[in-house]
Amino acid sequence: MRSEQAFKNMAANLFLQIVVFISGIILPRFILQAYGSSINGMITSVNQFLTYLGLAEAGVATASVVALYTPLALGRKDEVNSILSAARKFYNRSGVLFLSLTAVLVFIYPFFISGQLDNSLVRWMIVVLAGSTLVDYFFLGKYRVLLMANQEGYVVALIQSAGTVANMVVSIGLIYAGASVLAVKAVATGVYVLRLFLVKAYAKKKYPDLDFHAQPAEGALKQKNAALFHQVVTIIVNNTDTTILTICLGSRSLLEVSVYGIYMLVVNAVNQLLTSFSNGLTAGFGEVIARREEETLKKSYSDYEYMFFLIFFVVVACMGVLLIPFISVYTIDMKDVQYVRPVIAALFTLLVFLQNVRIPGLTIICAAGHYKETRYQAGLEAAINIVVSLALVWSMGMTGVLLGTVCSYGYRSFEIILYTNRHLIQGTAKTAFSRIIRNLVVTAVLIAAGIWLIPQNMTSFINWFIYAVAAGVVSVVLIVGVNYIAEPQEFKNLILRILGIVSRKKH
Repeated sequence: MRSEQAFKNMAANLFLQIVVFISGIILPRFILQAYGSSINGMITSVNQFLTYLGLAEAGVATASVVALYTPLALGRKDEVNSILSAARKFYNRSGVLFLSLTAVLVFIYPFFISGQLDNSLVRWMIVVLAGSTLVDYFFLGKYRVLLMANQEGYVVALIQSAGTVANMVVSIGLIYAGASVLAVKAVATGVYVLRLFLVKAYAKKKYPDLDFHAQPAEGALKQKNAALFHQVVTIIVNNTDTTILTICLGSRSLLEVSVYGIYMLVVNAVNQLLTSFSNGLTAGFGEVIARREEETLKKSYSDYEYMFFLIFFVVVACMGVLLIPFISVYTIDMKDVQYVRPVIAALFTLLVFLQNVRIPGLTIICAAGHYKETRYQAGLEAAINIVVSLALVWSMGMTGVLLGTVCSYGYRSFEIILYTNRHLIQGTAKTAFSRIIRNLVVTAVLIAAGIWLIPQNMTSFINWFIYAVAAGVVSVVLIVGVNYIAEPQEFKNLILRILGIVSRKKH
C-alpha cells in the first residue's frame, strides 16, 4: 500500500512538474516577445520579494504535516481535527501578516527600480501576484496539509496541473489579443482561486468528519518555530541572488534579473522535477518512522537513494550539454541584453548538482521532523550565501552572486549526508559518497563529450529536441549500465519494486 501511494504521488508530481515546465518555458517566451526584458525582469523580481514575505506562513505547513503523521497512521480522528484547527488559526494569522507586508512592498519596491518602469504598473503587479498567496493562506493551505500528510498529495498535484494548463492557454490568448501584462497575470490568480474549490470538494467528500473549528491543539505544532527557521533559510538561499541583483546593480538591474530569470526557468523546472520524487515519498517515510520500523526504513531508503541518483545524474548530464543551446534558441530574437553566457550556464549546472544531491538525506530529515536539530547548520548555509554573494557582486556581478550560492549549497549538501548517517540511518554516508563519486565521474565524461559533439549555438527548437533525445538516451544507457554493474542487487530490487506496483495496478 505504501509503495502504491508513493507511486501515485511521484507520478502525479512528475506530471505536474512536466506541465509546469512546459508552461514555465512557453509563457515567459511570450511575455519577453510582447512586453520586453524589463517587464520580465520586474515580474521575476517581484515574485522573489513576495517569496520573502511568504515567511509569514511561519512554518505552519511543514509543522502541521509532521504533526499529522502519527494520528493519521493510528486513526485518531479527534486529534487530526485539533491539529487542523490549529493550522487554520495559524494560516489566518499568517495571511493577515502577509497582507500587511505586501502593502509595505507596494510602497517601497518602485524605489528599488526607479526610472526603469512606470510606478503604477509595478504597484498593481505586486497586488495581482500576491493574490494567489493570500488564497493559499486563508482558504487552501489547511486542506493541502491534510492531503500531503495522508499521502494524497497526488490529488493536489493533478488539480494544479489542470489549472496550470488552463492558465497557460488563456494567458496566451490574452497576449495574442493585445491585453496588458497586468491582465495576463490577473488571469493566473483567478485560475488559482478556482483550484481551491476542487481541492475543498475532494477533501470534504473523502473526510466527512473534518472539523476545522475543533478545539485547536496548538501545542501539537511544536516544530513550528524550528520549521520557520528552516523556511527562512531556504528562502534566503534560493532567492538572495535576485534580491541582491535588483538592489545592487543600479539602472541595469531589471535586465540582469531577466537574464537570471531565464536561466532559472530551466533550473526551477529541473529542481521541481527532482523534488517531485521526495514530495511523493516524505509522508510514507514519516509513517514508517512513526511506527519505528527501522529495518524497513533502512532498506527503503537505500532503494530510494539508488533510484533517485539514477534519475538525478541523467538530468545533470543532459543539463550540462543542453543548457546553452536551449538559451540560444529561446532568446534568439532578444537583443536588449546578452543572454548566452557559458560561464553562467556552467555555474547554474553546478548549482543544480549541489542543491539536489542532498534530496535523499533531506527527505528523511523532513520525514523525521528534525528541524530543531538541524537549525544551526541551516543558519550557516544562509550566512555563507549572503556574505560571499555581497563580497563578490560588486566586482563580478551575477557570477559573484552565483558563486556565493555554490559555496552555501556545497557546505549544506555535504553536511546533510553526514547528519543522516549520524542521527537517522547509520551506515548511509559511505554508500552515498560512493554512489555520488561513481556517478559524478560518468556525468563529467558525458558533459565533456557532449559539449564537443553537440553544437552550442542553435537556432531551431527541432534541432535542439533531436540532440536532447540523443543526449538523454546515451546518458540513461551509460549511467544505468554503470550502476547496474556496481550494484546489481539494488538494480534488481528497484525493478522488482516497480513490477510489484504495476502488478497491483492491473488487479
